[in-house]
Amino acid sequence: MVNLTHKISLTLLCTACLEHLATAQEAPSEPLPISLDADSSSFSQETGTMIFRGLQISQGSMKIEADEAIATGLDFEKSEWNFNGNVNITIDSARINSDRAEVRFISHELSAAELEGTPATFEDESSMDENTIRGSAGSLHYDNVARTLRMSDSAWLSEGTTQFTGCDLIYDLNQRRITSGSSDCGEDLQIIFVPPPEETQPEPDTAL
Repeated sequence: MVNLTHKISLTLLCTACLEHLATAQEAPSEPLPISLDADSSSFSQETGTMIFRGLQISQGSMKIEADEAIATGLDFEKSEWNFNGNVNITIDSARINSDRAEVRFISHELSAAELEGTPATFEDESSMDENTIRGSAGSLHYDNVARTLRMSDSAWLSEGTTQFTGCDLIYDLNQRRITSGSSDCGEDLQIIFVPPPEETQPEPDTAL
């Protein structure tokens, strides 16, 4: 089947890259094998691109799922992907959902992603922290090198009982830290502290 063939070929390709790097005694930051699985695929001779439907790409703790994807190349050495429909990107404990995404792979690793939605949503639920960080925005930019998610266009983030709104918010995935970005976007950062709900005390039993 098409999906099985692609999955095997891509895994073998990246495994060969690892063996080559190990022989060259590179530092132990080598890319993991990439697995690609799709319900169907086709090649467009007019544009020179591959089209996948029902796609899933995974590499370690990173996973991308979408209804459809168009790729400029399959070696992941330097390729660009356009994902459409129910785009879900998982990176460690963080999950991003959007309608569309443009993703770049460089040196067999995810480099950056531009996501759009109505809105695009984000959630980071870490086992090391009791507070789940959630957010949404019209546009998201993820930088895998800096490990930051930049949110613009009606951006909103919440951590516990604290909410942040603005036109430019930045979330650091490594530090689990929220900061504001540019102040030139014309919308001030607003922080809202929501008091936790009071515990309801049981009414006294007045029955005799």
